[in-house]
Amino acid sequence: MALNKETLAKDIENAYKASQNDSTSSSQSTLCNALAQAIFNYLTQATVSTNVTGTASGGVNASTTAPSPGPITAPATVTGTGTGTLS
Repeated sequence: MALNKETLAKDIENAYKASQNDSTSSSQSTLCNALAQAIFNYLTQATVSTNVTGTASGGVNASTTAPSPGPITAPATVTGTGTGTLS
């Protein structure tokens, strides 16, 4: 999922409001904890996608019929993809 700045801004605003409404000596802790949670929520909603291309050291098998092995004729190009989230 894409990062949502509007939600982050609203959560930060709510953190300040919660701190203003806390008339105890822990109002700064209220603010800090709410800001930390807002930032954590913002960052962990991100989806990370990656594409990787490389060369396999074994190479390409030239055999046209399985299972007889053929000679290794060239390095093999390999690709992979992945999707995950931040944690």
